[in-house]
Amino acid sequence: MCQQSLYNTFDILRITIILSETISLRLPQKILRELNELATKEGKDRSKLIREILEQSIKAKNLEHAVESYRKGQATGWKAAQMAGVSLWHFYKALADKGILIQYSEHDLEMDLMD
Repeated sequence: MCQQSLYNTFDILRITIILSETISLRLPQKILRELNELATKEGKDRSKLIREILEQSIKAKNLEHAVESYRKGQATGWKAAQMAGVSLWHFYKALADKGILIQYSEHDLEMDLMD
């Protein structure tokens, strides 16, 4: 009688996924110095620090565009918060920090409920 192996053999496919792309840019010496100083203070390499700064700046820009859409009446608070990728509370806080009054009408409620 032939005994079966407890283990099956599987072929493993090797899939390479590109998670990032290398870019190059020219920066003034002053900014390079400041980046190096910050990286040293935070115990990070310069590339990681630059990625963090870019991510924070992109989030800030998205919030800025969402606030502008809200201010112009092109988006409700809920929709603008979604555009910015933040909670409604965070979005309303950003509006208050910029001195923009929160306005929410019955029409806005209907629009939010349709989405």
